[in-house]
Amino acid sequence: MVPSEGIYRGVYNIIRDSGDTLNSGVVYLALWESSLTFQVVGDSLTGIPANHSGSYLVDDATKMHFWSNTAVSPPNNANHYLDTTYNYVFTGDSLAFWYQEDTTRYDYNLIRN
Repeated sequence: MVPSEGIYRGVYNIIRDSGDTLNSGVVYLALWESSLTFQVVGDSLTGIPANHSGSYLVDDATKMHFWSNTAVSPPNNANHYLDTTYNYVFTGDSLAFWYQEDTTRYDYNLIRN
């Protein structure tokens, strides 16, 4: 299934292959199908992920490509922005997507509001 337009709320986790969670935060993600754009509002306490926006494209119902149009701003790094290709699973109102870089997984688990 392809993720539908709406506002999703959930948790963003940065997880090592060992299973240790390095960081996490509450996240809101808005998807607009008509313009293929998105907006992320990150956790106000941890600052993870960063607030940002951009465009996206769904590819073959297993991958989502994101392009951020927001400059990376410390203390965040590029991995705190949606700006690469993520694997995803969408089941009705539940959207999970993740990106693996070396031994670290960047993981979003969201529910549509």
